[in-house]
Amino acid sequence: MNSSTSKTLDAHAPVKPLTSLNACESDERNLAYVVYGLLFISPFSLGLTALIGVVLAYIKKHDCTSYIQTHFRYQIKSFWVIFAMWAIATFIAVICTVFLTWTLVNLIWTQYDITDWRQLDIDLSDFDTSQISVSTLLGVASGYVVSAILTVMATVWILIASVMGLIRLNHHKPIGKRFQKA
Repeated sequence: MNSSTSKTLDAHAPVKPLTSLNACESDERNLAYVVYGLLFISPFSLGLTALIGVVLAYIKKHDCTSYIQTHFRYQIKSFWVIFAMWAIATFIAVICTVFLTWTLVNLIWTQYDITDWRQLDIDLSDFDTSQISVSTLLGVASGYVVSAILTVMATVWILIASVMGLIRLNHHKPIGKRFQKA
């Protein structure tokens, strides 16, 4: 076997994982696993576990100096991405709901000549919805669709980010744009 083929074989040899972690690094690594788990289940807990996870990541990000610090920073960045997406989706859904409610209340108010809200006697069987414009309905519907798409994108983002982080952490590799060559 010549030297060029032995170099090629060595270049493709599997990387041996680090087996001798000191106790502090092992604890930090275990905490990074926990935070990834909390981020992964956050879509199913309305984001509460993500909030707990990001607090843990913020607490530990300055305490470690190894590659695990990149994981804590990545977890924090991932949290803020999903937080922004969920916040925008929620804002859009709330605006659509308020607008739709206002439109319906205004329509009921004008159709039934309501003078005292305490004496409402409304028969919705003869309710005329023809006064609601198509553009209003399309605007509200498209707002809800955009909100749903943002929510799904945020959910998929955090699930994929958590799995990718877990894989890199399991292989003792840093994560993030600056460390993709590792």
